[in-house]
Amino acid sequence: MKFNKIKDIKSDNFILFASLPDIGKVGGIASAYLAENLKTEFVAEIISNEKPWVSYKNGVVRCTVDSYQIYFSEDANLLIFTGNTQPQEAGELHELCNILLDYTQEIGRVRLLYAAGGYFREQVTGAPRVCGVVNNPDLKSILTKFEIELIGNEIDSITWFNGLILGLASERKLDAVGLFGEISETTFPQPLAAKSIVKAFARIEGIPLDTRPLDKQYEAILQGIQNQKSSQNSSPGIG
Repeated sequence: MKFNKIKDIKSDNFILFASLPDIGKVGGIASAYLAENLKTEFVAEIISNEKPWVSYKNGVVRCTVDSYQIYFSEDANLLIFTGNTQPQEAGELHELCNILLDYTQEIGRVRLLYAAGGYFREQVTGAPRVCGVVNNPDLKSILTKFEIELIGNEIDSITWFNGLILGLASERKLDAVGLFGEISETTFPQPLAAKSIVKAFARIEGIPLDTRPLDKQYEAILQGIQNQKSSQNSSPGIG
């Protein structure tokens, strides 16, 4: 795994928002939205080609390379970590998290780390709610203040990056909050759950954000599903 620093930055009391695609791709949508819709600079990347497979197309194979991007918003004093995939091997995942946390602590003092992802619940009515977790009991007051319920006790583990980063942050004495948007469907991306997360994050941190692009993203996904169904229902004929 390789770390590339694009620009030197220093800051204190900054926020880190770090999440990658999970069920419904919620975590990846949320972090990518922040990187694209706030005034940010591309400051670093982490590249991994530690895959036990290669990609294949038209008779040609190539090594698989994953890239994770880090952006910084000076206006919001916010560092954003995003990407379009997750490590599929535990050792690689731990290495990715630790490289990110090493870099984060090199910049300066982290006030609070946020992670995000999808929270599967079979019945979701209305706008997806956001539920939360913390890695320090004292942080529950943040969730209470903003009327964010704790994740239910039916959940006993939060897997992969969006969960592990919270635990590894705790080991480094970094305070962290996890925001998880309800979803009832996992077969296609869920931007409305990401929208609920982004709105909750914006309320907590007092950052003005326009979430309408996520509505448009949802509409485009629905249109694509409808077009696919129409194509499957059509069949060749005469006349």
